[in-house]
Amino acid sequence: MATWAGAIARALKVYGVNDHDLFQRAGIDYSLVNHPAQRIPVADMTRLWEMAVTESGDPAFGLAVAEKVNMTTFHTLGVAAMASETVWQAGEMVTRFASMVSDGIDMRLHQGGQEVGLVLGMRPGYPRFADACVEAVLGAILLTAWQLMPDAQPSRVTFQHRCAADLPTYEKFFRCPVIFAADSDGLYGEASGLSSSTFPTSSPQVAQASAAICEEYLVSRQQGEMGSKVKNLLARSLHQGAVMPLQEVARDLAMSERKLQRLLRDEGVQFRDLLDEVRAQAARQLLGDNSLSVGRVAEQLGFDSLSAFSRAFRRWYGTTPRALRGAAKDASTD
Repeated sequence: MATWAGAIARALKVYGVNDHDLFQRAGIDYSLVNHPAQRIPVADMTRLWEMAVTESGDPAFGLAVAEKVNMTTFHTLGVAAMASETVWQAGEMVTRFASMVSDGIDMRLHQGGQEVGLVLGMRPGYPRFADACVEAVLGAILLTAWQLMPDAQPSRVTFQHRCAADLPTYEKFFRCPVIFAADSDGLYGEASGLSSSTFPTSSPQVAQASAAICEEYLVSRQQGEMGSKVKNLLARSLHQGAVMPLQEVARDLAMSERKLQRLLRDEGVQFRDLLDEVRAQAARQLLGDNSLSVGRVAEQLGFDSLSAFSRAFRRWYGTTPRALRGAAKDASTD
């Protein structure tokens, strides 16, 4: 969402950095930053984040961006979350509509023992966000929560990347232990009270109306979206036992390869990333068919070897195809 770049622009001004110039050097149209309906490619945003950290001279620049997030940064999603009745319901709203913020984001709620958490992940086929971006996302969520519940106390914050600044800087900001080089990026709190604590801004009518607007936003994003059309063609070809190359996809869509690549680039995606995402989804479905050997699944997905498929599968799901199939079989017999 282009308005996310607007928060970066506001933070850059604090450091005396010429935000217009930096956006131009990053290849981003500055006029987009106040338009939530506009999108900026993930690759361009990652480049902007990296340049912003360098130009500001602050390795914890993401925290400064979090402080510049406002109610309009995430379209109606912020209103929908704040109008929710409880913290847990607000988390459900955020995970449900997270793709409004970025097509590649995968937000999920985690509950284990006495702790609940909001975990930030990436959908298959999308690169991980810049480290500063991850810090800004979790920081913005917590700052928003503090506006509603000033006494809320997170139990911990975790980041997969290594700490680039002084650890006390992060612990002062988040007011809790901050763990780097962790297994996930997440914001956690004690479960007691979170599911029942009512927001002072709770309004079922506003929450419902805002959620409807969020739904409309996502539907409008999907209608006529070139990436969705390409994914549909790729999925169909994979289930027919073949991988449709770019040339054939472009021909089916009645356009040149160059035009198709440009339209995908405008949506912030690349053909190879879409193919990777479709392969990841198809792999899990095909492995559910025990009549197919793992080698046959790899072949149907267009991999040259079983080892290449296994490497890709581990990147997608953090495990091997055989291990996932075995776990599914064990679960079905419990």
